Amino acid sequence: MNSTRIINVILVAVAVGLVAWGFSFIPASEPAGPAEHLLAGQLSQEGDYVYNEGSKYYTIEVHYPAKTMLSGKADALARLAIEREMLSQIDGFHQILDESLTPREKTRLDGEKGFQYAFSVRYEEFPKTQTSAHYNSFLYSIYQDTGGAHPNGYFVTFVFDQFKPTGVPLKLSDLFKPGADYLARLSQAATPQVRQQVSERLGSDAVPAIFDEGLKPAEENFQNFTVDGDSLHIFFPPYQVAPYAAGTFDITIPLSSLGDILAPDVR
Repeated sequence: MNSTRIINVILVAVAVGLVAWGFSFIPASEPAGPAEHLLAGQLSQEGDYVYNEGSKYYTIEVHYPAKTMLSGKADALARLAIEREMLSQIDGFHQILDESLTPREKTRLDGEKGFQYAFSVRYEEFPKTQTSAHYNSFLYSIYQDTGGAHPNGYFVTFVFDQFKPTGVPLKLSDLFKPGADYLARLSQAATPQVRQQVSERLGSDAVPAIFDEGLKPAEENFQNFTVDGDSLHIFFPPYQVAPYAAGTFDITIPLSSLGDILAPDVR
């Protein structure tokens, strides 16, 4: 190899090395963060978002938070978890519409001027002011009217641990020690409260009408829960534990009464 070729090879190698060295100083791109929103709602005067949809035959209105008490990425992930569930609820209502709004039903609704199928979702956030609280909970009350004997209502809840900034909602079992028979304890605590509330609302004669099946120690019976301060709240929608006329139930259980089975980081 002559000297000219050797020099050319060296120059090419140096140039390649300089290019590689230069690229090493280019910062790696940040991974894409979570999407901003899944629902195309509008910011309301109250400070939350409201998604509206409708036609001549139905209306949908869903409220969801613009901000949780979590921070940074955990806040964004928590809001997306809420919006994802709200999308699922909206899809469920659309399935009802697809099955129910037949040409015959639309003709009937045309004759009942002013009535529309309705789906409405509102929420309460807990705690309301304590930004340093351990848990940030959301209670969603869902109202659905499809022209039956009376509207239907049910709950969806979310609980986020502010000291575990994942943005992933807690399951009820996350509050308790592994292997703890927490469902039996919750059933034992909830049953007398339901009996008392039914008696107060409908009279003592109505107590035997309580639906024991809705209070038995089963995960699905206690899935609607929030943590507010030092209390665990369990919510029962109409028909789960008592006749429709009895309404909904908010059962309050002090965390201190469950202290022997709570997970170590529950406080």
